[in-house]
Amino acid sequence: MNRERKRGKSLAATLRRMGYVRDQEGIMRRYLRERENWESHLKACRDFISGAFPDPGLRSLAILGSGWLLDVPLEALRKRFDKLVLADIRHPVQIRKRCEKMPGVELIQCDLSGGIVEQLQQLARSKERPTAVSLTESLVFSAPAGLPETDALVSLNLLNQLDILLAAYARNQILGGRELPLAFRQKIQAFHLDWLQQKAGCLITDVEERQKGREGKRKSLPLVHVPLPAGRRSAHWTWRFDQSGNYRRGTQVEMRVEAREWS
Repeated sequence: MNRERKRGKSLAATLRRMGYVRDQEGIMRRYLRERENWESHLKACRDFISGAFPDPGLRSLAILGSGWLLDVPLEALRKRFDKLVLADIRHPVQIRKRCEKMPGVELIQCDLSGGIVEQLQQLARSKERPTAVSLTESLVFSAPAGLPETDALVSLNLLNQLDILLAAYARNQILGGRELPLAFRQKIQAFHLDWLQQKAGCLITDVEERQKGREGKRKSLPLVHVPLPAGRRSAHWTWRFDQSGNYRRGTQVEMRVEAREWS
């Protein structure tokens, strides 16, 4: 029991160092600033998920990257599924309190990156200092530990987030500031999609960041570096992510979002 408690505290400290706590809290702060600009995106997410999984034989569903539940049609899903699993690497205390007494709803804290959080944690503690290429080649992926079996999966605004904080942590804590090859991000994203498609599934992800700076200067950054599944149903829209210039100083930022569903 003491060993498990120590392991839990160690993981919590690692998540904080990796920036997960700061990132999650930052999402809510940005939402409160940009609520009016975010609403069309959040509604599009909820509507796409609500229209997914017409098969009445699907009785359980896991939402991966449930976060603050802003983009989750929670009540609609509770009515449709006997079991609803909300999975994330960390659940805000407000969400834990909100969901703890909901029948049929289970909150699971787990690493959705394929086990890379723990691998990087162990590597940072060791004296080993690999090259960026050898670190990338050494990644070993596995299905999220502790995630219950469900009939269907939803990856919600998660895919392009899986690698960002991990890449920054590896660069700063393991590689001494050296950059990682694009293959690091590609491997994490590819594993997530391959694993996700083993069941009926739904994917919503931002795929491109579009910046509009002062004097109308524009720039775009790709966020997803692997092909998305075709799916039997798809949609796309624009997320007015930051119009106040806080995310990138003096720059308005929009995200191009893609959604897919398959059975």
